[in-house]
Amino acid sequence: MQHTFTPNKLGKFIIITAIIVIAVMLFSNKKNLKKITVNTMNFIKEKTWDVLTDRHIAKLHPAIRDKAKSFIIKVEKELGIRLRIYSSLRTWEEQSQLYAKGRSVPGRIVTRAKAGQSFHNYGLAIDVVEIRNGKAIWENPNWQKIAAIGKSLGFTWGGDWKFTDKPHFQMNFGKRTHELARLYKQGKRRGNYVILT
Repeated sequence: MQHTFTPNKLGKFIIITAIIVIAVMLFSNKKNLKKITVNTMNFIKEKTWDVLTDRHIAKLHPAIRDKAKSFIIKVEKELGIRLRIYSSLRTWEEQSQLYAKGRSVPGRIVTRAKAGQSFHNYGLAIDVVEIRNGKAIWENPNWQKIAAIGKSLGFTWGGDWKFTDKPHFQMNFGKRTHELARLYKQGKRRGNYVILT
């Protein structure tokens, strides 16, 4: 399968900006030209097909950002499927609000995890959905193929659980949520991210 690179609006903006910066540098300070060019190319290479996905990846625990990006890119290259990460880091407050749905707040139950009981609360989980022709494909016949790629990168798949959650992928680094919650409460963290070692 041959893939062509077609930049989205942000990609086009970045490319045009890079060209302008390079042109200015050629005339002002040639020493920094190589550094700016390399940094610009690295910035472009670090992105997936989707700006929203890139924003969610940036919110993840630093320990899984590269794996999440590789997952999205590999699924597109190998399966021709464009996945969007629609949930990544979720604060404890956001988890409490989600848990209230279908319980103390109208709506259907969407999670069994209270605040601190989800790997999302530590930036160690993602929820994905295929985007085809601008629409989310929730009932996806390709979940097993998508999951195989996620697992090959070290993710645990929610589709293997008794309470199945096919869009969910996580990395636990040998820790359970109660251990992560203890580390979090003890202040063994940098911002929202617990120190895993």
